[in-house]
Amino acid sequence: MEMLTIYASSPATGREMLAALSAFRAEMLEDGDGSCEIAVRLGSDSEVVAVLTALERYVTERANGPARMDFKGHSYVMHAGPGDLTE
Repeated sequence: MEMLTIYASSPATGREMLAALSAFRAEMLEDGDGSCEIAVRLGSDSEVVAVLTALERYVTERANGPARMDFKGHSYVMHAGPGDLTE
């Protein structure tokens, strides 16, 4: 099983992301210094695409900066708008 980790800028943003990804196996992880991550367990390629589509929708609708994430040992930044996933 693959894991996608999304870094939230605040716990409030993390809760919003978690709500946007509620259809998936996602959980929010917080530590004492105020940082927050959303960990999403992924099973199939179609599930990866569905999660990225939901995350893109969230980033585009909130229009408050990109989402930073790690997947398979690589770091990515997703900007608002279709097709803007960059490594």
